[in-house]
Amino acid sequence: MKAFYEDRGEGLFVGIMTRYPFPLHVHEVVEIAVVQAGSCRMQIDGRSYRLGPWDAAVIFPLVPHSFDELSPNSSGFSAFFPANMIQEFANTFHSALPSEPVLHVDMADTEVRTAVRKLLQTAGEEPYAFRLAYLHLLLAGLLRGMRFVPTDAYSERGPAYRVVKYVYDHAFERISLASAAHGLGVSESHLSHLFSQQLHVNFRRFVNAIRIDRAKALMSDPHVTLTSVCYNCGFENMRTFRRAFVHETGMLPTAFLQELRTGGDLGGLKLPSNKAES
Repeated sequence: MKAFYEDRGEGLFVGIMTRYPFPLHVHEVVEIAVVQAGSCRMQIDGRSYRLGPWDAAVIFPLVPHSFDELSPNSSGFSAFFPANMIQEFANTFHSALPSEPVLHVDMADTEVRTAVRKLLQTAGEEPYAFRLAYLHLLLAGLLRGMRFVPTDAYSERGPAYRVVKYVYDHAFERISLASAAHGLGVSESHLSHLFSQQLHVNFRRFVNAIRIDRAKALMSDPHVTLTSVCYNCGFENMRTFRRAFVHETGMLPTAFLQELRTGGDLGGLKLPSNKAES
């Protein structure tokens, strides 16, 4: 099962937790998953966690994770949002990681439980400001129960995070396995082994997924050209750009751009499905 880079968009998404296993992946946004009934087993940055009723997982940006097993009666809550959405917590999301990303919400912690229920109840009803307020309440309740370590001190405990962060930061440059290994201070064989054993994906495929995600965002500009998109996303020529675009989306970039500009249906894209349901 391969890891992939998931595009979650830039806004706040609230919905019910996945009912099915979801493969190893990373995304730029913060994710919160709270089990309300049943149980699930998650992998977060190479470690396995079993979550029961009212256990919560807080997934920081670019941390590899998956939902490996879910009990038949499992149900819960999921939220996805940019790290900068609530400024009070932005620095924590950018500069630290939780020493333990899973915690139990005690029965006495009524604020957290109320926030979860309110977010689910008002997902499509209340004005956006209400959902933002409930999210703020939820974060305040969850993060106060966690301990954090600076990301620069996390390299030994979470090598996958360190690698993903480095690759994401340099994906739009002329990055290669050799240059990434040099930048990370490891051998090429060690880096290749980490991708295959912990992320279960080829290095180049992972880089291309990040680049194509950016390419799709750039193509929403009505004045942009495919040539500028190609080079702004780190590709050396249009041939490699087209090949990577087709591999990730199932469409040529010209076809994607035409559909985008004519308001066509892009629902046929071969992209990973969302793991939360609205």
